[in-house]
Amino acid sequence: MNEDALPDFSRVFETWHPKVRAYAAKLIGPGEDDDVAQEVFIRVRRSLSTLEEPSKLGSWIYAITLNAVRDAVKRRPPRHERQAPGSSGPLALVPDAAARTPEEAAIRREMVDCYLDYVRQLPFGYHEVYVLAEFEELSGEEIAWRLSLSLGTVKIRLHRARSRLFAELRRNCAGYVNERGELMGAPKER
Repeated sequence: MNEDALPDFSRVFETWHPKVRAYAAKLIGPGEDDDVAQEVFIRVRRSLSTLEEPSKLGSWIYAITLNAVRDAVKRRPPRHERQAPGSSGPLALVPDAAARTPEEAAIRREMVDCYLDYVRQLPFGYHEVYVLAEFEELSGEEIAWRLSLSLGTVKIRLHRARSRLFAELRRNCAGYVNERGELMGAPKER
């Protein structure tokens, strides 16, 4: 790609930073979204010159964000070992009763990773519409405007993306509800 066609990093940052933070917050929860966003834009700045198709900038940034979230999840301690900032003393060592067990936390992480892998495997047009609808919470009209598509095309792609995704999840994953009412899942045994 020639240097003149590269997107300007400051514009990319200004446009995408709030979206990356929102996406990261949905995936990892509020509190770590700033750190993830910072890591994403370090990676974006480092690799922006390798982007071959500027039209795929959004998908590229979401893929980097997904990888940064995964890295952050792998680095953090299990929830029952975390304490609030500034807390100390014996009460800080008492596990949170609402916290998942380490096994549940691992199962939940695997389920989220599995779901996100299937989202990434969607064909590009379906993936793009699905991400905008589900992770950015854009309306069909907003997606149509952003992607320069008709509203009918957006609705069809979103329906097909959801159908494919749910079919893959039904075929490959066994879901159940734990005692707290949380949806959990595991790969089906083959």
